[in-house]
Amino acid sequence: MDSLFLLQFACFIFMLINAFIVALSHLHVRWENKRYERSRWMIVAALIGLAIQYVLQMTFGFRAMHDNLGAVINILLYTPCFSLISIGIYNIETTRANLRKMILMCSGIYAAIIVAFCVGISLHHSLYIREGLYLMLTLFCVSVFYCIYMIILEMIRRKNMLETMAATDLLPYVRYSRASVIILWLAVLAMPVAIFSTTLLYIVGPAVLLALLFFNLTFIALGSSYIPTEELLDKEEESYALKYRYGGAHSAMQYNSAGSIESLQLISDERRDFIQKSLDDWCANLGYKDCNVNMLTLSRTLCISKNELSLFFDQYLHSNFRIWLSEIRFNAAKKMMLEYPDYSNDIISAECGFSCRTHLYRIFKTKEGCSPTEWRDFQSTDVAQNDTNSA
Repeated sequence: MDSLFLLQFACFIFMLINAFIVALSHLHVRWENKRYERSRWMIVAALIGLAIQYVLQMTFGFRAMHDNLGAVINILLYTPCFSLISIGIYNIETTRANLRKMILMCSGIYAAIIVAFCVGISLHHSLYIREGLYLMLTLFCVSVFYCIYMIILEMIRRKNMLETMAATDLLPYVRYSRASVIILWLAVLAMPVAIFSTTLLYIVGPAVLLALLFFNLTFIALGSSYIPTEELLDKEEESYALKYRYGGAHSAMQYNSAGSIESLQLISDERRDFIQKSLDDWCANLGYKDCNVNMLTLSRTLCISKNELSLFFDQYLHSNFRIWLSEIRFNAAKKMMLEYPDYSNDIISAECGFSCRTHLYRIFKTKEGCSPTEWRDFQSTDVAQNDTNSA
């Protein structure tokens, strides 16, 4: 049993285990979300497809016969698997309309690869298609670069949107985004080398596998904090696209609350007082305890347009929705810690609307320079000293 077969067998087992882990994590999500679940099963299908590719390589020995022969099979199977992972990543980031465009583009490129493969076979009457292989590799690289470009573009746009419209913990999303980009770039750099050189495959292969494992772990971590309100943000983006499509660029500019036209508007003093009172009442009714709340749900609850709320936060509070709500929750957490010193950080974070305990921890580290437990202990010590001095 040679080293190439062992490497392929190890890759086969690795892909199956990763597919099993990603699929099994479905049982441990906090909220089931259709968009995230679609991405999950796309990635599982891609991992199974990669496992099948290694089975074919081991069974028929394409790579063992010749590097070019193995490369042809690699490109034929790597391309749809890579596209499926990319579409799974992109599905979390974008609207349905943009997703359809990407699916069509990836399908078109893969169809061109199939055509190049078939033409090469018809010309050379074998799997050694010579110049056809380089055409297939070029098309594969085009597919990879297109996917990476679209994903990075959408990640930047979506992160900016979440920072202003949502108040959930962004760290799992940021980690997942970075892992996605890392695995995609590693694929770009490694695939041509691995496809054409069996020797370098022993070096590049393990690095790609580790990157893929890292991506799968961050994808699973994202699922534990991926909440249903993401669907509302998606609907918001789709309604924006419809306004742009049917109302023209001018309507889209008016619709964008952060745009230059909207930002020049001023809210009257009477309207400002009404919005402030509405927000105060919402906080008094403990609306901040809902960890799923975002700008859209707040707008609908208060019957105040999202654009007007954005203007209010910007012009009068000199802040945005995320910062304002984090401050409300942070002050509520400090008050609860003083009133209920026996409550754990898990209870405090849940009662004050934080998506998880680690989010509460990071807020305290940022604002107080210490953990919630350290802050509580310091306050208890301070109170005890004051009582002693008073006595």
